[in-house]
Amino acid sequence: MEKQVHEKIKAFIEKHKLIEPGDELVLGVSGGADSMMMLSYFFLHQETYHIKLKVAHIHHGLREDAELDANLVQRFCQEREIPFFRHDCDIRELAKKRKLSEEEAGREERYNFFISLLNSNGKIVTAHNMNDQAETMLMRFARGTDIKGLSGILPKRDKIIRPLLCLSREEIEAYCSRMEVPYRHDETNFKTIYTRNKIRLKCIPYIKEALNPAIISTLGRQSELYREEDEFLTLYAQQLFKECCIIQNHEVFIKLSQFETMHVYMQKRVMLLAIEEMVGRKDITSTHVESCIELIHLQVGKELHLPYGLIVKKDYEGILLTKNHSSSMEGYCFDLYEGKQWIPEAGITIEVRKVRAERITENNENIYTKYIDYGKIKNGLQIRTRRASDYIKLKGGSKKLKKLFTDDKISKSIRDTLPLIADGHEIIWVVGKRLNIDYYITEHTNEILEIKILKEGK
Repeated sequence: MEKQVHEKIKAFIEKHKLIEPGDELVLGVSGGADSMMMLSYFFLHQETYHIKLKVAHIHHGLREDAELDANLVQRFCQEREIPFFRHDCDIRELAKKRKLSEEEAGREERYNFFISLLNSNGKIVTAHNMNDQAETMLMRFARGTDIKGLSGILPKRDKIIRPLLCLSREEIEAYCSRMEVPYRHDETNFKTIYTRNKIRLKCIPYIKEALNPAIISTLGRQSELYREEDEFLTLYAQQLFKECCIIQNHEVFIKLSQFETMHVYMQKRVMLLAIEEMVGRKDITSTHVESCIELIHLQVGKELHLPYGLIVKKDYEGILLTKNHSSSMEGYCFDLYEGKQWIPEAGITIEVRKVRAERITENNENIYTKYIDYGKIKNGLQIRTRRASDYIKLKGGSKKLKKLFTDDKISKSIRDTLPLIADGHEIIWVVGKRLNIDYYITEHTNEILEIKILKEGK
């Protein structure tokens, strides 16, 4: 049975080109059956794929026995000498501060933590399975979605891969039992307090009994078809966007002469691309997009106000998307020196100090602590917000900061206020996220600088 499962995962990885030799995988491991099975699989196949592993575990502070989950994962890693990284947080408190649901805040904190552990050749690996796929599709369908939403959870998105989408939860649990892979149950999965749990515990069992016993695998196949259709439509919409849209001075202008000739469905897709170019997709609904399309038939000067200060105006020859710049926060810039500094504009305290190499271990470095080669600093350090000429060096070469933000899916709503550690126009560290490869510690490093972001407060 285990051989069949191994071959199934291997075929899925090869089909979607998820892993390349030399990759360093950051495995998100909660302690549940899915993630522990994933960890066990990649530990057994490190040499097969020529990969290195890191394990990331996040303690959300929501469940009393969550410490037992963390201990299980850490013990499993220690016994096999797998690097283990843990991040503790209070999701309820973070959700209140960020004005998000606990589920959204938890997801945001998880992926920020995973990204902080990435090297230039790293990939984040999550343990989403076929049941998760089915639940996601049903949940989105019930709430209302387009073909993109029905394509479900993608096998690969940027640096995130999901190699277990080819397996059902039953297959995973049977594998854990046969291979004696330890795991823990999250009791909240059996409470109908979340929408996903209601679909898992009530909706899917009913469909299996009354309509389609193979609903999980059926939806898994359908997600592939929807994904292919969406990929085609996305490419076509991007082509139309290039033909009828002008991007200039942080604004998008849609030429009506070409836009009006499109089918209304493609108008909506092109309009959504224009909105995404300005403010991203979060909190943008189909109603917003349809209202923008209706501007075609209104008089010149009519405008709409959308989330994140976006203004959409009817002009003589087209539709202009621009930002209400008066609503954005002013930037800040402070020189850094050794010791602690309170940065009121960022709401953080930063501590900078020189340390000895022997004091650094894998557990020292985390999402808010980084170590850099002191000798590589050219102009002196600053903590500040972004500037137009900013860039960062990664394994593939230099990258404009704006391109990095786009590639890493960093929300446009926070880009102007995200703290940066800078050396002139070169960004050393996007706080909580990427580190500049030129400042890595090597065997030639003589002096090491520790940069630590402390909790909010003076």
